[in-house]
Amino acid sequence: MLKFTLKDFSPITLADRKIILPLLLESDVFFCDYSFANLFMWGDIFRTSWLFQDERLWIYNGYDDLMLMPVGKALGLPELVAVSDMLRREGKSGNFVLVDQDFVKGNDDLASYFNVEIDLDNGDYIYSSRKLVDLSGNKLQKKRNLINQFLALYPDYVSQPLQPSDLDACLKLAEKWCRLRTCLELDFIHETSALKKALNHFSELELQGLKISYDSELFAFSIFSRLSSNMADVHFEKFDPGIKGSGQVINWETAKSLSAKYKYINREQDLGIEGLRRAKKSYSPEYIVSAYFLERKP
Repeated sequence: MLKFTLKDFSPITLADRKIILPLLLESDVFFCDYSFANLFMWGDIFRTSWLFQDERLWIYNGYDDLMLMPVGKALGLPELVAVSDMLRREGKSGNFVLVDQDFVKGNDDLASYFNVEIDLDNGDYIYSSRKLVDLSGNKLQKKRNLINQFLALYPDYVSQPLQPSDLDACLKLAEKWCRLRTCLELDFIHETSALKKALNHFSELELQGLKISYDSELFAFSIFSRLSSNMADVHFEKFDPGIKGSGQVINWETAKSLSAKYKYINREQDLGIEGLRRAKKSYSPEYIVSAYFLERKP
């Protein structure tokens, strides 16, 4: 029998990190949606709430009205349907996201309750950190060329760890990037809010980052954190579009800083945005992790 309702869920706060993070790390998650840093940074925007019940971490996205597949103890179809029913009784959709392939294949009756679709727009791009450093092969020739052009123009550039004190410079660069990119399509206003939370709580979230500068001018920056035992998650990466090769250099330097500790780098999703999809595919990902979306049938 179901023991909870949405009223039992709580908004995600920084204080919840000590409870939620160990649960996520123990499960060795690989979807960026399960990064505590992301849950916190985007929590106000997506009206994210959580509950730990029956050895499972439940996460609800109130903005999109979606329940994430829980982390922890394995879930059976009857329990999934019971939670969906609870949500519908409360006037919600009863839909689920981030449902793994094994669950779908292991439950033949799933289609009796849900329309089952692969969620390609929210697939995570996973890269070999070593390959992002080496950039070998014909497919990545253009990346190498752009890096070499940058090195020729700015041989004395500096790559340094990012600090919370860099907040203003990062925001100014992000705004400059925005003016020359598809900000409305990427919902930059929301991203700016998440970026501010990241830098304002940099230490508490155990975030790390890099900045590329030349003559004290910020050219690019990245912010990342541990996602699992062998994977890092790059949350933000911005560069000056007017500086040729700066985007490729911050990607390259970030990979160099992570390759000694992590085999893989999660560079998150393309959100169905064609330009973003092309950019992510241009770096030849090892694979794209696409989970399933379950839409509850009437």
